[in-house]
Amino acid sequence: MAVMQTIKDNPWKILLGSSGTIISLVATLFTLDARYAHAADVEKDKAQTQQIIKQTSQELRKQMLEDKIFELDIKKSQMPNEKLSPVDNAMRERYQRQLRDIKSQ
Repeated sequence: MAVMQTIKDNPWKILLGSSGTIISLVATLFTLDARYAHAADVEKDKAQTQQIIKQTSQELRKQMLEDKIFELDIKKSQMPNEKLSPVDNAMRERYQRQLRDIKSQ
């Protein structure tokens, strides 16, 4: 009964106190929600990062193969009267095949 009498005697104080508490709780919830990443955002960023890594690694592999083929071509041009060794020819063919595979993807 004392609680009901207090509410009847001070309705504005109770109303303002309650609304202040509710506003504080809601503001805290919004602050915490905005501060931490959502799982969907993290998955999206993870997928984008994986795609970038894949593209970069393919580009690096392509450049490496092109460099190896270039080195073998330079070696061949330095010996105009001779052919590349069978091992060098096999490596060059392998590099070209891998390069075609990468370009076809």
